Amino acid sequence: MDNRGENNSLLNRRDFLALGAGAAASALLPPRKALALPPSGVASAVLTRGNDNDRSYFYNDAILTPANIRAQGIRKYFSLYMEGDARGAEAQALILPSVRCEDGSVRDVIITASMNNTVWAYDFNTSDILWVKKLGIPINGSGAIDMHNINDHWGLLSTGVIDPDTKTWYGVSWESPDGTAKNGAHFIHSLSVANGSQVQPPVPLADLTYQPPNGGKLQRWGDVMRKQRCSLALTNVNGVKTIFFAAGTVLETASGSAGWIVAYDVATNKIAAGLAMSAGYGAGVWMAGSGLSVDDNGDLLFETGNGSFDPNHGDFGESVCRVRHTPASGATPASLQVVDWWSPYTDAGREGEDPTLSTPTDTLAEKLSGVNAPTSAGHMPTNMASERDMNGKVIAGHLFSTKPTQKGAAFGDEDLGSAGPAMVRRYRVILAYGKDGIGYPIKMDNMGKTMPADFANAAANYAKLAQPPIWYSYYPGNNVNAAPQDPSDLDFLFDNKTQHLHSTSPQFFSQVHGQMLACWGENGQCRVWTMQPNGHMTFLADSDEVASVNSVGAPGGMPGGFMCISANGNKPGTALLWAIIPYGDGNATVTNGRLLVYDLENFVKRADGSSKLNVLWDSQAQNFAFMFPKFNVGVVSGGKFVLPRYDGGMDVLGLA
Repeated sequence: MDNRGENNSLLNRRDFLALGAGAAASALLPPRKALALPPSGVASAVLTRGNDNDRSYFYNDAILTPANIRAQGIRKYFSLYMEGDARGAEAQALILPSVRCEDGSVRDVIITASMNNTVWAYDFNTSDILWVKKLGIPINGSGAIDMHNINDHWGLLSTGVIDPDTKTWYGVSWESPDGTAKNGAHFIHSLSVANGSQVQPPVPLADLTYQPPNGGKLQRWGDVMRKQRCSLALTNVNGVKTIFFAAGTVLETASGSAGWIVAYDVATNKIAAGLAMSAGYGAGVWMAGSGLSVDDNGDLLFETGNGSFDPNHGDFGESVCRVRHTPASGATPASLQVVDWWSPYTDAGREGEDPTLSTPTDTLAEKLSGVNAPTSAGHMPTNMASERDMNGKVIAGHLFSTKPTQKGAAFGDEDLGSAGPAMVRRYRVILAYGKDGIGYPIKMDNMGKTMPADFANAAANYAKLAQPPIWYSYYPGNNVNAAPQDPSDLDFLFDNKTQHLHSTSPQFFSQVHGQMLACWGENGQCRVWTMQPNGHMTFLADSDEVASVNSVGAPGGMPGGFMCISANGNKPGTALLWAIIPYGDGNATVTNGRLLVYDLENFVKRADGSSKLNVLWDSQAQNFAFMFPKFNVGVVSGGKFVLPRYDGGMDVLGLA
C-alpha cells in the first residue's frame, strides 16, 4: 500500500498537538506543502448525510469507475486524525469546495464532528488541519447510556449540515459542565466553514415542550436522556431557511421518552417548533444516523421505532410519517404536524396481545419474570437486556421473546425505524424497512392513515401500500408470510440470527436495470433490487460476502452493511457500490471492518444460475485493515473515497 501524503499529515498533526486542541485557526503554523498526489477531479459538495434530502446516498463521480479500478486499483492517499476520543466520529464527513480561508488560500474543506464535541476541518487535497473547534464538555461514556460502554464520550453524534450560501456548518452537541448525563443539555451550533468561528450564539433545547392533542401529557425535551443521532436537514421553502432534526431516547420505553422532530429557524437563530411523536412512550427517530427525507414542499418523511400507537392522541410508534412544517405568520407561531402516516403493527401486536391496543397491557414486573412468565392475553415470555437511567439503575429492558418454535428464538424489540427509508421521488414511493428486514413500498402522497382498529384486518391495512410487503434483506422461504394477520408471527430469529437493517438503501437510476436499490442486513449478504414505477420490487443479485461473519453464535452481530453508490451520471458501466461491513459484532465490540467495492450493473453468474455482485476491490484481499465505523458511511467526491474508521480518524482513498 502506497502511503504518499501520510508524512505530511503527521507533520501537521504534530504542529496542531504542540499548540493544543483549543488553539485558534490563526495560531496554527502555515500549512506545509503536500507531497504530490495523483491527479484527481474537482471536489463536489457533500452538504448533508446521504448527499441530498432524498437520502439517496448517490454521488456523481467520473473518475472512480469499474474500468479505472480494474486497471489501477485503490490506495490510501492520507489519513485525517481526530484527537481526544478513541472512537472519533459517528458523523459522516461533509465537504464544501472552494472556500476562501483566513490566510487568503482557497481550499476544498472537509469537516467532521467527533464524539468529544470537537469539529475538525481539513484540506481535502492535502490533509492540512485548517481549524479545530471545541464546542463544550461532552458526556462521559457509561453503561447508563450504552450497555456495551465502548464510547469514550457522547457529544456530536449526528451528521451536521452545511449552508453553501453562507458557508456555515450547523450541528447539535450534547454537553455537560461536569461530563455527567444527569446535567447534560443539547445545543445547536453554527460555525464558519472558513475559520471555525461561531456565527450565532449556541441555542439550547432544554426548555423545548410540546402539548399533544386531546389532552395528552405535556412532553418536555429535557426530561430524559436523548441521543440526537438523526442527521440534520436544511430546507429553503419560499425563502425561509429551516433546519430540521430528530431524536430518540436512551430509555425508549420509559414514561416521557417520546421521540422528537425539531425545526430551527436560521434567520432568527431560534427554535421555531417542536413535535413529540408520542404522548405515551417511545416513537424515537434515529434511523441509524440517517436524516429526515424532505419532499418538494418541505414535508418531512421518516420512520419511528418502538412506541405507543394512537394517532388520535398523537402516538406514532412503529410508523412511517409525513410531518408538515408551517412557518410563523404574524401572531401565529410556527408548527409541526403529522399529516399522513402508515404503520404495519403495534408493539402490543408484536408481543402477542390484541394488535388494536395502543400499548401492551402486561406490567413491567410480568415482562421481567423471564421464560416462566404467564402467557395470559397471548403474551410471550421474555428475557431482558437492561436499560438504565442516568445514574445507572436498571429500569427497563429490550424484549427477547421465547415463543416455542422450530424456527428458533423469537425477537420482540422491533424498531421499525432502525434505518432511514428510501424516498424514491421519481415514482412517489417511499420504501420503508426495519429490524424484520421486510420492505414496505408506501404511497408517498396517500400513505393510508392507519388507525389501531385497522390491525383487526391486517390484509386491508397492507392493501393501502403501493405493493404488498416483501422479504427485502433476507429470504426465509416461500412459506413465511411477510404480511401476516398476527404480527407476532414475525418475531423469529431465522437461522438464529438477526436480519436487522440499519443502512438507508442507496439508490441509482440505471439505464441497464432501471431504479436500483441495495440493502445489507445483519448477518446476511448485500442484496440488490430494481423498482418499477408502481413500486413493485424485483430481486437482481446478492453478494457472496457476509456481514459479521465472525459472530457465529445466536443472535449474530450488528449492524449489517453501510453503503453508498457513485457513478458518472447514469452512464452505463460506471456505477459502483461502496460497502462497509463488520467482521464481528459492530455494536457490542470494536471490531475490524471490511471495505468492498462492487460493479453495480454487471453481475456474475453462479453455477446454480443465480446472479452475484462482482467484487472490484476488497480490503481483505489487499490486507488493508481498519476498525468498523458503527453507523457511519463513506463519501465519494472528486475521485476520492472517504472511509470513516472507529479509532479516531478517516482514510482518504483513490485510484492507485
